[in-house]
Amino acid sequence: MRIKTKKEYIKNMLKNMSFQWRVFLLLLVVFTLLLGALNKFMEYQLDNYLTDKVSEIAMNQAKIIASMDDVIEGVEQRDTKKLKKIADRLSMESNFSYLVIGDENSTRLYHPNPEKIGYTMQWNKPGALERGESYIISSEGSMGLALRAKTPIWDKNNQVIGVISLGYLNSKIDMWRSNQILPLTSALLLILFILILLSWQFSTHIKKQMMGMEPMEIARVQRQQDALFGAVFEGLIAVDTEGKITAINQNAQKMFKLAGAAKYLVGQKVQNLITPSDYFLETSGTNRIDDLLIINGLKIIANRVGIWIDGEFQGWVVSFRRHDEINTLSAQLSQIQQYVENLRTLRHEHLNWISTIGGLLQLKEYDRALEMVKFESSNQQSLIDSISQMFKNRLIAGLLFGKYHRAKELGLEMQFIPGSTLSANVNPLTENELASILGNLLNNAFEATLKNPDSNKLIEFFISDEGSELIIEVSDNGCGIAPDIHDTIFTRGVTSKNSGDHGIGLYLVKTYIDQYNGTITIDDNEPCGTVFSIFIPKGKGS
Repeated sequence: MRIKTKKEYIKNMLKNMSFQWRVFLLLLVVFTLLLGALNKFMEYQLDNYLTDKVSEIAMNQAKIIASMDDVIEGVEQRDTKKLKKIADRLSMESNFSYLVIGDENSTRLYHPNPEKIGYTMQWNKPGALERGESYIISSEGSMGLALRAKTPIWDKNNQVIGVISLGYLNSKIDMWRSNQILPLTSALLLILFILILLSWQFSTHIKKQMMGMEPMEIARVQRQQDALFGAVFEGLIAVDTEGKITAINQNAQKMFKLAGAAKYLVGQKVQNLITPSDYFLETSGTNRIDDLLIINGLKIIANRVGIWIDGEFQGWVVSFRRHDEINTLSAQLSQIQQYVENLRTLRHEHLNWISTIGGLLQLKEYDRALEMVKFESSNQQSLIDSISQMFKNRLIAGLLFGKYHRAKELGLEMQFIPGSTLSANVNPLTENELASILGNLLNNAFEATLKNPDSNKLIEFFISDEGSELIIEVSDNGCGIAPDIHDTIFTRGVTSKNSGDHGIGLYLVKTYIDQYNGTITIDDNEPCGTVFSIFIPKGKGS
């Protein structure tokens, strides 16, 4: 088995480390390197500054000592005792490390170590004394490694008679440097500690923003989202609180005829691409289900769900599909339900009718049985002829024929008001939309009338499209509409029924009417009940 190298081990360890720890360690390394470099730079700057300042101070002190009368006199007289006395006094009053005094040949007249007196000074700059030049030198001398300031001593005749060498030992300068660097280093270490805490907080915040997922997991989720958006048959659009599109699938682009790739649409304002856009821009609204809308001239059924992160609203995800697809499915289902209802009603009536005829035949009342057959056949044909003559549209005629028998089965009487008429081509609604309106209004009328025990059980129906408007009127003798829901009866979810109804029927009725700029009114019927009246301008759909 191959043994892993140290490099491979570190690589695998970093690979298996969580993103939070990787961010934290990266920030920690970066901050440590930056603060380390900053510390070195500041040490370098401080060292140069301190060297320049000590050199300046040493030179100033040396020149002051060289100009003192007692020093000049002592050098002229080569009075070593006097010079020692002066040097000892100056050493007590100043902070330099040592002071050496020499003659014009750089021979020591005073030295802190008496044994060095009489010897030539070290590290002299050639020709400097003869030229009367002052200079700074850092070297290893008799007193050790030090920074020295050397300046000539002038007599009253401006002749060089000696030299002053004033030095600061490097150990003393290093002590001063340490005294300055220690607080700086401590401050930088404190800053590093604070940055470590902030780095951990930042990495924790990043992890929280990433919902605890690793980058690979986020990438996988993003690819899954792209795949889901592409696979969903419905159109999908996600927007943020500013109305900017954050995601859109191809079906939404096709439905709204939005040109360009999805990546170019993301980030654009939804109001620049979609009209009207209020549905996508609400910030205080609630989730919506099965809203009928017209967007970019296309009728759609939309669902809207809010995006919430940590209790804060972040935008909407809106899914939608063409209204005509739902309408076609709804129409097919409604027709099947209507056929089933008609067959069930007719079967119930015919069972009663056949039972009666069977009884008459058993009693040998043949004439009565024949008379009943002729009467029933005549009534059915009369009803069919009457409905077919008033309502030329076969879908609506079939609907009303079924509702008539349903009312009769429930013990109600459905009466078509004289003057009712409807052409074959329904205008401006489609026949499916009109069937939905009539079916919902008649069903509500049946249920309301059955709830009122004192009702006369009469349902009156009127429809006409002869003039400039399509007029529909449905009146019942039911229990009426409760005052507390009278103003909100067309709102989705509002209902007066106790049978688990979701309050969709009248909401759909109102939606269809609004789409064609129509109006609907609710009035009280006499002696009881409700009258729904609808007026829709012909040929003026929205």
